[in-house]
Amino acid sequence: MMYWLNINVLEVVKSWWRGDVPIGGVLMAVGMAILRMKYSGESQGKTIIEGLLCGALTLTTVSAMNFFHIPQSMTVAIGGFIGFVGVKKISNYLSLYLSSRINKK
Repeated sequence: MMYWLNINVLEVVKSWWRGDVPIGGVLMAVGMAILRMKYSGESQGKTIIEGLLCGALTLTTVSAMNFFHIPQSMTVAIGGFIGFVGVKKISNYLSLYLSSRINKK
Protein backbone atom coordinates (compact mmCIF):
# COMPACT_ATOMS: atom_id res chain seq x y z
CA MET A 1 0.00 0.00 0.00
CA MET A 2 2.73 2.48 0.93
CA TYR A 3 4.60 1.61 -2.31
CA TRP A 4 1.69 2.84 -4.47
CA LEU A 5 1.41 6.04 -2.44
CA ASN A 6 5.08 6.85 -3.08
CA ILE A 7 4.70 6.26 -6.82
CA ASN A 8 1.59 8.44 -7.05
CA VAL A 9 3.18 11.30 -5.14
CA LEU A 10 6.29 11.03 -7.29
CA GLU A 11 4.19 11.11 -10.47
CA VAL A 12 2.30 14.19 -9.26
CA VAL A 13 5.56 15.98 -8.48
CA LYS A 14 6.95 15.02 -11.90
CA SER A 15 3.82 16.28 -13.66
CA TRP A 16 4.06 19.57 -11.77
CA TRP A 17 7.70 19.94 -12.77
CA ARG A 18 6.97 19.13 -16.44
CA GLY A 19 4.27 21.76 -16.45
CA ASP A 20 1.35 19.40 -17.03
CA VAL A 21 -0.34 20.92 -13.99
CA PRO A 22 -0.02 24.72 -13.58
CA ILE A 23 0.52 24.44 -9.83
CA GLY A 24 4.23 23.82 -10.50
CA GLY A 25 4.62 27.23 -12.08
CA VAL A 26 2.59 28.91 -9.37
CA LEU A 27 4.68 27.29 -6.63
CA MET A 28 7.88 28.27 -8.43
CA ALA A 29 6.72 31.89 -8.70
CA VAL A 30 5.73 32.05 -5.04
CA GLY A 31 9.01 30.44 -3.94
CA MET A 32 11.19 32.67 -6.11
CA ALA A 33 9.35 35.80 -4.99
CA ILE A 34 9.70 34.89 -1.32
CA LEU A 35 13.41 34.15 -1.72
CA ARG A 36 13.97 37.40 -3.66
CA MET A 37 12.15 39.48 -1.07
CA LYS A 38 13.97 37.84 1.84
CA TYR A 39 17.29 38.38 0.06
CA SER A 40 16.40 42.06 -0.35
CA GLY A 41 15.58 42.35 3.36
CA GLU A 42 11.90 43.22 2.93
CA SER A 43 9.36 42.81 5.72
CA GLN A 44 7.41 39.60 6.21
CA GLY A 45 4.12 41.23 5.17
CA LYS A 46 5.53 42.54 1.88
CA THR A 47 7.17 39.18 1.24
CA ILE A 48 3.93 37.25 1.65
CA ILE A 49 1.94 39.71 -0.51
CA GLU A 50 4.58 39.65 -3.25
CA GLY A 51 4.60 35.86 -3.24
CA LEU A 52 0.82 35.70 -3.54
CA LEU A 53 0.77 38.31 -6.30
CA CYS A 54 3.46 36.49 -8.27
CA GLY A 55 1.52 33.25 -7.89
CA ALA A 56 -1.69 34.88 -9.10
CA LEU A 57 0.08 36.53 -12.04
CA THR A 58 1.61 33.19 -12.98
CA LEU A 59 -1.76 31.47 -12.85
CA THR A 60 -3.19 34.19 -15.09
CA THR A 61 -0.29 33.88 -17.53
CA VAL A 62 -0.47 30.09 -17.63
CA SER A 63 -4.17 30.22 -18.43
CA ALA A 64 -3.36 32.28 -21.55
CA MET A 65 -0.56 30.01 -22.77
CA ASN A 66 -2.74 28.00 -25.19
CA PHE A 67 -3.90 31.18 -26.88
CA PHE A 68 -0.30 32.15 -27.67
CA HIS A 69 0.69 28.55 -28.59
CA ILE A 70 3.22 28.29 -25.75
CA PRO A 71 3.86 24.70 -24.63
CA GLN A 72 2.65 23.66 -21.18
CA SER A 73 6.19 22.51 -20.37
CA MET A 74 7.12 26.21 -20.02
CA THR A 75 4.89 26.64 -16.96
CA VAL A 76 7.67 26.30 -14.39
CA ALA A 77 10.00 28.56 -16.39
CA ILE A 78 7.33 31.25 -16.63
CA GLY A 79 6.65 30.98 -12.91
CA GLY A 80 10.35 31.23 -12.12
CA PHE A 81 10.70 34.28 -14.34
CA ILE A 82 7.72 36.06 -12.81
CA GLY A 83 8.92 35.26 -9.30
CA PHE A 84 12.45 36.45 -10.08
CA VAL A 85 11.44 39.70 -11.77
CA GLY A 86 8.53 40.60 -9.50
CA VAL A 87 5.12 42.12 -9.89
CA LYS A 88 6.23 45.77 -9.76
CA LYS A 89 8.70 45.46 -12.63
CA ILE A 90 6.26 43.48 -14.76
CA SER A 91 3.53 46.03 -14.01
CA ASN A 92 5.83 48.91 -14.97
CA TYR A 93 6.85 47.18 -18.21
CA LEU A 94 3.25 46.42 -19.18
CA SER A 95 2.19 50.00 -18.40
CA LEU A 96 4.96 51.41 -20.61
CA TYR A 97 4.12 48.96 -23.39
CA LEU A 98 0.40 49.67 -23.29
CA SER A 99 0.86 53.45 -23.10
CA SER A 100 3.18 53.36 -26.12
CA ARG A 101 0.64 51.28 -28.05
CA ILE A 102 -2.21 53.62 -27.12
CA ASN A 103 -0.22 56.78 -27.96
CA LYS A 104 0.59 55.45 -31.44
CA LYS A 105 -3.09 55.39 -32.39
